[in-house]
Amino acid sequence: MSEVSIFKNREVSVVKSGPSELTKSLMGAGSSSSLSRISPRNGIFFRIAKGDIAGKLKAPLRVVLVGVAPARTQRTFYMEAYDPSAKPTPPDCSSNDGIKPDANVKAPQSKSCELCPQNIKGSGQGGTRACAFKRRVAVVLPDEVDTNNHGHIYQIEVASKSIFGKGSGQVFPLNAYIDYIIANGENVDGVITEISFNEDNNNQSVLFRAVDFVAAHPELQDVVATAVNSPDITRAITLSVGAVDKGEAEEFAPAPKAVAAKAIVHVADEPDEEEVVSEPVKRASKKPEVSSAPKKSLADVVSAWSDDSE
Repeated sequence: MSEVSIFKNREVSVVKSGPSELTKSLMGAGSSSSLSRISPRNGIFFRIAKGDIAGKLKAPLRVVLVGVAPARTQRTFYMEAYDPSAKPTPPDCSSNDGIKPDANVKAPQSKSCELCPQNIKGSGQGGTRACAFKRRVAVVLPDEVDTNNHGHIYQIEVASKSIFGKGSGQVFPLNAYIDYIIANGENVDGVITEISFNEDNNNQSVLFRAVDFVAAHPELQDVVATAVNSPDITRAITLSVGAVDKGEAEEFAPAPKAVAAKAIVHVADEPDEEEVVSEPVKRASKKPEVSSAPKKSLADVVSAWSDDSE
């Protein structure tokens, strides 16, 4: 696959009247059971409707991001390990802002997500954190759009290994991808995004790439404009106290019965999932790490994405 950027010598887009509402909501950032979902798992995109698997979608998947949770991380914690034979249950604790438990949580684990014992490496299985990072997005699929279709909104829940990191070339994890789009002066909902599986991680995570402009497809422009103002967007990107969908394969690690207070490790907003901590230490004061990818000279990158498919 050719490594190209759509931002060099662009002919169709660009933000002429200032950032869109979605893009502005992300610049400073750091009940959904009836929503259709797309769940990326083990190299396959599953379409989920009313909690059941309703089919598969071909990878890589082309989407337009029409909604993104404004917090750079959301959090969920389950007291018990995932059991596919058990009745789906809501998380025991969750946070939409990644800072503190939501007000409607019945069993908050701490007043602060950063200081929570479930946020310690090793509190979950395999040396992981028992409380999981995630970030929800809402998308429409360009391939489903025609002159008679206003576009169906899907929810995608992006897991931690697909959120953090710097990326390579024109391909990024979610947070770095959003930074990259904004750094290039484009609206997040103004580009067509390709979501592919990360082969370097055994297809257990996904990566994001800008491949085209929405403005190049008039029929898609109207669909996106309608979708970003839909009330379904808020429902799609918000963690709600609802049941986990049937057929969901994510495993939720149980927390240990007790965690020593001295074991608490303060963690950064973008944790290194492979980091090995030999001795608990307090987090050193430092500025948040920002992807260096947007600083690359786009003049050195080939602009004609369409040439790659001819």
